[in-house]
Amino acid sequence: MTLREVASAAGVSTATVTRVLQNSPLVEADTRARVLAAVQRLGYSPNPIARNLRTGGREGAVGLVTAGFTNVFQAGVAAGAERELRRAGLHLVIGSTDDDPAREPELARAMIDRRVSALLMMPDGDDRDFLAAEHTFGTPVVLVGRPANGLAADVVMTDDDEGVRQATGQLLELGHRRIAVLAGRPGSFRARQRIDGFRAALARTDVAENPDLVVGDLTSPDEARAAVAKLMARPEPPTAVVALNLGITTGVLLDRIAHQRRTAFIGLDEHDLTAGLGVSAVVRDPQEIGRQAAALALDRINAPGSPARTVTVPCRFLRRGSGEIPVDAC
Repeated sequence: MTLREVASAAGVSTATVTRVLQNSPLVEADTRARVLAAVQRLGYSPNPIARNLRTGGREGAVGLVTAGFTNVFQAGVAAGAERELRRAGLHLVIGSTDDDPAREPELARAMIDRRVSALLMMPDGDDRDFLAAEHTFGTPVVLVGRPANGLAADVVMTDDDEGVRQATGQLLELGHRRIAVLAGRPGSFRARQRIDGFRAALARTDVAENPDLVVGDLTSPDEARAAVAKLMARPEPPTAVVALNLGITTGVLLDRIAHQRRTAFIGLDEHDLTAGLGVSAVVRDPQEIGRQAAALALDRINAPGSPARTVTVPCRFLRRGSGEIPVDAC
């Protein structure tokens, strides 16, 4: 249904219909009633994107570019952001790269073309050039979980390295020296940050890192499960395992249940299963991260010239039992 058809049904010009929809005081009461009756009868709904393109305005929405829809952490970030934006009268529009960082520029541009009021990015890759001011046309950008890398943008971070350092430090205090670390893509900022936390804990002791026990580039629970099984088949298997993302945590847990392993085990992030089975974990609050990201976006919309800010949401190390097993009990 078009504006022209509404005008024809009401017997007025398209300009008069536009004035009625904009609640202009220049329209007579009987004309306004006739136009609104036609709008209701025909089921006309204005196209906000087309309207914004005509007027140069922005849509009442904020875009979120994420790696996927099945990740519990990313879903929590989206929920926290949506709740904060809803309070401000804005909507959240979500796009997924389907775990392909190369699609980030494409999705960011699609959001900008839609004229979102701000853009929340949860990038996997290190490329930030496509988010530079000359490519975003004034759209505020908030990076979630990754540093700005020289980009003048607001950032929400978590101190994963500190959480992993605390977790590893506890294992060292319990006498563990053969500690396996299972990580994601080696090029990922998060994987590097978390391994740095592990190494920082070792640096406080005289324990040397065993490169054979540090396994990276694990992208699924099945790969993690196979990796930990291979480690446990070594002549001197690890006495403790630290899993550095939720998918890896799930894979290690499945191996642990299948083989009734008594190895000390600490994961990262959680879902109902890992929490219910007593898995000690370094845990972030995804909804608080999403809320903080949305709050930064709202502040930036209201004060576009203010300096870029970085907010750090702290991790928590939750001791549930699996990470508190001393070396002599393994």
